Amino acid sequence: MKPPLACVVRGRKLVGSGRELADVELVGCEFNGCTLAQFGDPGFGLVVRDVVAEKLSAKRCVVDGVRFEDVRVDGLALSSLTHLTGCLFRRVTLRGRIGPLMATSPNFGLSEDVRAAFVAAAEQYYAEADPATDWALDITEAEFSEADLYYVPGHLVRRDPETQFLLHRDRLAGVDVKGLPLFGQIALERFDESPFDSIVAVAPRRSANFAERLEAYETLRSLGVAE
Repeated sequence: MKPPLACVVRGRKLVGSGRELADVELVGCEFNGCTLAQFGDPGFGLVVRDVVAEKLSAKRCVVDGVRFEDVRVDGLALSSLTHLTGCLFRRVTLRGRIGPLMATSPNFGLSEDVRAAFVAAAEQYYAEADPATDWALDITEAEFSEADLYYVPGHLVRRDPETQFLLHRDRLAGVDVKGLPLFGQIALERFDESPFDSIVAVAPRRSANFAERLEAYETLRSLGVAE
């Protein structure tokens, strides 16, 4: 791996497939108004691989259609809720203080057939994963201010079971979703947007509504929907 790199990057746009960012260590880097995205390759040829990052900050950045593999991020300050849109993850670790983050489905601006191809590719990518060696995310030591990870299969997420709950689609039968606490409803309704049979719901320790969300997810656990 190359020597650690500290940097300030403003307005940089890296758009298109057939690119790889690899073998780098980032320390104290700031990204402002940057874009890392590709919108036409269900093969996910835009790759970030073998990266170690510490104390990053990002403002007004776009991340779309990226495949992240063997990445560790220790501390990520975000100025606002940041979407990792239609991205794939393999052996990615998030730890320390992490800002508001969402792993969401492919871009709704894509045509219907292209978007369907991205979804199918994601399903295939994760179906081929061995949970013992090819886990998607490790968030056991992450201290989120906000997190929504419905576009990552829950069984491939390494988690802290005290605050990070594994939800199962096949356990919803007979559950009165509308009768649940609000955050419990929201968590289960994410299955409508996810192609996966399990997802992880996070009660963010650094959120003002941490206690309310934790209680709601504990309710799901008591009903057998979550573990």
